[in-house]
Amino acid sequence: MASSKRKDKKGRVLRTGESQRKDNIYMYRWTDKQKKRHCIYDTTLEGLRKQEEQIHLDILQGINRDNITLNQMIERYFATKSSLASSTYENYLYYYNHSIKNDVIGLMKVADIRKSDLLLYFSRKSEEDEFSNGTIHILNKIIHPALQLAMDDDIIRKNPADGCMKEYQQESEVKYALSLEEEQEFLQRILLRPRMRRYYPFFAILLYTGIRISEAIGLTWDDVDMSKRTININHQLQYRKINGKMKLYCIDGKKGKADTKTKCGKRIIPMNQMVYDLFVEQRKEWFRIKKDNSFEVDGYKNFVFLSNRTGRNLYPANVRNMLNRFVDMNDEREIQLPHISPHILRHTTCTRYAESGIDIKTCQYLMGHTDVKTTIKVYNHADLDRAKRELEKYSTWQASYANDYTKIYTKMV
Repeated sequence: MASSKRKDKKGRVLRTGESQRKDNIYMYRWTDKQKKRHCIYDTTLEGLRKQEEQIHLDILQGINRDNITLNQMIERYFATKSSLASSTYENYLYYYNHSIKNDVIGLMKVADIRKSDLLLYFSRKSEEDEFSNGTIHILNKIIHPALQLAMDDDIIRKNPADGCMKEYQQESEVKYALSLEEEQEFLQRILLRPRMRRYYPFFAILLYTGIRISEAIGLTWDDVDMSKRTININHQLQYRKINGKMKLYCIDGKKGKADTKTKCGKRIIPMNQMVYDLFVEQRKEWFRIKKDNSFEVDGYKNFVFLSNRTGRNLYPANVRNMLNRFVDMNDEREIQLPHISPHILRHTTCTRYAESGIDIKTCQYLMGHTDVKTTIKVYNHADLDRAKRELEKYSTWQASYANDYTKIYTKMV
């Protein structure tokens, strides 16, 4: 309701709650349902009244213009995501602490964040901090759901993070499995490198079991039952910066959110004869290594796979460097290998499982996938060579029961 007494310096009548300060800035004050007082400001009366209209609309729709910051909303989002895989949670927490929490965007009130604020933030991270598009997407995966939660809580009307990733397209990750020929070439190259030959059981076990690199480096002899021929996957080792220092730490479900990648990640894998023999050889190698007996990670010790140089766990970066060295032998070898990572070995395992006829649910269990779609879409690769092999299997099966009517037809015509 307009007041007949209060006017601005141009003689315009001001509404209830409106005023003009001595510096000519317009101000509007109101009290919310929780009896909290609020103020907004603008350089023009028209701009102020546009904000007022938004406020009145928010009040009518029950939207709570809280003072909660983006940091508080992200922490609330983390607290609600009990099903978030621990490795994903640890990754998100790392980027939140290092790239959002102490940034201006993290300190802003959720109700004040506009899409342009987020676009400027992502642009700054891309150009000034030289973050890759993949890292920008990780930041958005933290911010977007937190703001969506704020929207669901009626703190904001729409999510300002919608559509912010159009400028940051990611290249599709190349997902492939080694062919049978490439697989054999890879194993042969390990044997051709005298100093790296001792790691043959490690790489072959990765290739023939499909366990994750974090599961492998965390494996202890307590997890390997040679009498029952089983491998108990119940924890992982991660290597990340914590309190400014890079360190190994265990995720096993015993300390809050620290759990294996997924619930299905905890599994017992039976050994076939080849894997059993590899563990026998690894045990021999383990006894030859001069071990650091005092070394342990969060209470875990007696790790199966150790560095011959340090007597401690293998580190993921060192494993990747060794794989790169095997690929670098392309100049001296007839068969050329593509880029190989621990995950490519895992892809290869699942593809071999599928080629050998292992049913998809068993394959899902062995790989530790939560969703069978992951097993089918990501790992179960098909190519021309595999199609030919599978067709040969079909032809053999077909010939076992069907008469060759083609020959009969030929004789008839």
